[in-house]
Amino acid sequence: MDSDSCDLSPQARAFSTVLTAFIGSIVNGVTSGGMVAFMTGWISWLAVLRVLSGALFGLYQAFSSKYTILEQASRGPPADEEVPEERGVMLRHLSQEAVSKETSDAQETPGSSYPVKKLNGRITRDVTVLGWIGWVYTAVYSPIVQALWLAANWTHASGALKIVRALSISITALSLTIDTKKRYASKLSDTRYLGNPAGVAFKLVNGFSAFGMGTMCATLLIKGAIDASLPWYVIMVYCFFAVVWAAFSYQICPVQDGAIRGYGLLGDILMGAFAGLFLAAPAFALMQWAQAPTLGSDGFSSPDSGPSSLHGYLSCDSVAVWQKFVAVFP
Repeated sequence: MDSDSCDLSPQARAFSTVLTAFIGSIVNGVTSGGMVAFMTGWISWLAVLRVLSGALFGLYQAFSSKYTILEQASRGPPADEEVPEERGVMLRHLSQEAVSKETSDAQETPGSSYPVKKLNGRITRDVTVLGWIGWVYTAVYSPIVQALWLAANWTHASGALKIVRALSISITALSLTIDTKKRYASKLSDTRYLGNPAGVAFKLVNGFSAFGMGTMCATLLIKGAIDASLPWYVIMVYCFFAVVWAAFSYQICPVQDGAIRGYGLLGDILMGAFAGLFLAAPAFALMQWAQAPTLGSDGFSSPDSGPSSLHGYLSCDSVAVWQKFVAVFP
């Protein structure tokens, strides 16, 4: 197979990017609730500052010894601490009332006094199997795959596709800046054989994965804007609304240690799929428009890639396995 047919067409190159938005949104719905999936579908368009600031705040919270009063009540006092009877009664009372209270998560969010009136007791701090699966996808699998995609497509993808990819990555990264999952780190720390080092490792992976994906989003947006030769005023308008949207997002989707109860498994999957389509479909259309074939002396051709379909690309012996992997998987 010749070298030209081993270069992906724009349509084929977009395949894994569309899946990144779609699958990432479904994972958000299943593990964090349909409400979170719906909100991240909106926030993702202007999410880079929210992801970066949320990652930094998440790292601070992960290593902070400060807990809200309801978190402290749910965790209980340390095993070696003597608790006065009056305090013990208060902690037991708060623990029983924690689900219905509307103030705990607001205290964890920078500058937010909004949250929990609208959430109305739907915050849950359960540690679940789906939560672990979602964390592995968002904090372990996704950063690795996105870094590999960046390496494989840095010089080959168009500016429009780089922007599309940044938006798709942000929908996965956002979930790490909404739920810090400190309770999962505490669960690991409390295990007999793993202990505190496992909890610290969890916090490190969680925080740096969010920051790494946020950095990739920013890098792709900047490089994409340069490659696509976007007008300066378009870039300025986007930056302005990114700042405004980041501040507003903390009001509607604050940083917290807890997931938001959804609409049942099927409802959360459907809401995640809807939000994923909402983000992926217009982005894919934008990429297609930017990469429309041009008429040259040799006929129609694409400006930055050869004619190979995804199937033809996967059949090329000269393409490395990891490059084939990132061409298909989100």
